[in-house]
Amino acid sequence: MKRMVFSPKGFTLIEMIVVLIISTLLIVISAIGLSVFFRKYQELNAFIELEKDTAEFLNYLENGYYVGSGSNIQFNGVASARELILEGSSFGQEASGIRIIPPLSDKHPNDFIRYYLQGGVIRFDYQHMGVGANSIGYLFPKRNQMDKIKVLSFKVSDANANNALFVYERNEKICVINVEIEARIEVTEDNYRTVNFKTTMAMKNMERPSSGGQGG
Repeated sequence: MKRMVFSPKGFTLIEMIVVLIISTLLIVISAIGLSVFFRKYQELNAFIELEKDTAEFLNYLENGYYVGSGSNIQFNGVASARELILEGSSFGQEASGIRIIPPLSDKHPNDFIRYYLQGGVIRFDYQHMGVGANSIGYLFPKRNQMDKIKVLSFKVSDANANNALFVYERNEKICVINVEIEARIEVTEDNYRTVNFKTTMAMKNMERPSSGGQGG
């Protein structure tokens, strides 16, 4: 008598339930992992953008933001300045703004550009070729980013205070400055990342007065 051996095929109900549970868990774990990945990606991308925009502003401050048009465009920054004037300071403390006097023009000796912090935004105004700006400009953050980015502090100070860099000369004007800026961005709802930049900038043409001796 021959014995029949049956090889059962298919899945039992229990096996199907186990497979379904495992599959569901894998899907949930994958979804959580993807959600964390994309959130971290958004946070990192926002932080990188904040760093880039902050560095861009510092570049404008040092090398000049252009004003004018056509053949009359001029880049007014610390490097090309004829004179630097701190604004918003008291008793020699750090200022919250700076006025930059561009290279001397016989026709327009009163031209300037001014950068300052107000309401979490670095703003600027200027006078170019004897004509003032029509409105105040918004430099950092840009208008479309003001709901996410805020400048927390903008400090400018004399880098040579207390003879930090070189021996003081009588009647010497500010020609080297320290700049510090702190800004934050909302990367996700109620979650912020902050950057803090510190740098030193100098006028290219520093004309130090000759006093015939050291000043006090």
